[in-house]
Amino acid sequence: MTYSSAIDLVRGIKARLAARGLDMDAFSRQTGLEESECMADDALTLSDKLSHLWDLVTQASGDPLLGLKAAQPQPLDKSGLMGHIMRASPDVKTAIENLVRYTPLVSPTVHSTIEQAGGTTRVCLHLPGGQRRVPQQHYDFVWCLVLRTLRGAAGREDLKPLLVNYAYPAPADVKPYIEAFGCEVRFGTAVNAMEFADAALETPIAAGNTMAADWALRMLADLAQAQRNWTVRMLAKLENAPQPEHSFSKRVQALLTSMLAQGEPLREEVAKRLMMSERTLQRRLAEEGTNFTQLVDDTRREMAYQYLKKGDLSLKKLSFQLGFSDPSAFCRACRRWFGRSPKEVQQRPAAPEIMMPRTNPLGQMMPFGRPDTLEQLAQFKPN
Repeated sequence: MTYSSAIDLVRGIKARLAARGLDMDAFSRQTGLEESECMADDALTLSDKLSHLWDLVTQASGDPLLGLKAAQPQPLDKSGLMGHIMRASPDVKTAIENLVRYTPLVSPTVHSTIEQAGGTTRVCLHLPGGQRRVPQQHYDFVWCLVLRTLRGAAGREDLKPLLVNYAYPAPADVKPYIEAFGCEVRFGTAVNAMEFADAALETPIAAGNTMAADWALRMLADLAQAQRNWTVRMLAKLENAPQPEHSFSKRVQALLTSMLAQGEPLREEVAKRLMMSERTLQRRLAEEGTNFTQLVDDTRREMAYQYLKKGDLSLKKLSFQLGFSDPSAFCRACRRWFGRSPKEVQQRPAAPEIMMPRTNPLGQMMPFGRPDTLEQLAQFKPN
């Protein structure tokens, strides 16, 4: 499925890195981020490619602060669909709410939530990874780009958060982060989050206009309709397709089940055990409508549900049995799969077909109960 917003995302990152003198043509070829390749990628594969890119460019530049420095904003009218969504917002607070609400529709590798309490607004950011750990530089880039874009849209360079949290170890020098965000920055926290005082978010968006709002909503409606059409075609194809009892993906899944207890299964190791090349492995899985990253996630999800339903393993032991590096990663995965914590799944098990999350036409795993059409998005209020 052609997904232009993914291309816009990749183009934006590459353009900003190229402006810092990096050979992005070479890095794009090395990481598979050429447009002809990444247009067909699912969300987790694209995220892994971006993580690979950030690792390479950080190493090549020798600058661990590259993400902070490269996040230079563009005028909203040149910032693609997300820029127009912001222009359609009357004030900064609404702009943040709209970014959180519509990001699942227009960006495949950025997940966010919003919490409002006690006169503050807290935005939590999660950049999901598949086979690769997401580098901190990617979070640096997204946080700074959003904040600097909001400042430009509001015409207020003094707009700043109350607090920024990073779920990464503290660097040797935190001063560049304090200077970039203009507030206290904490490291080693449970989540990546940015917190604002509501009073600071009442600033009007200087570039806001009704024409931009109409244009953005039309684009979102077109994208939502494209998703619906794609879903209808895919469902029809799946209903008519033969379902062999011993498909190749089932064979791979059985192998993954035996490997997860040893840690994150690697594509190259699975291909080696099947006595084939990685390219052949990917091609065979693609022929059955899946990919390696998705199959690992599906296998973990099914195993997690069965183990949690039995309740005979501690959460710590279960997290390692499923190949997670720590229990907190398993807890985040459970919320993504089932919309519940592991303990809540144990206490209130539901039928597997109800508990299994949906994959939207953008290749994203939709959290349980989340909207995936424009009409539902319009009614959805972020938590």
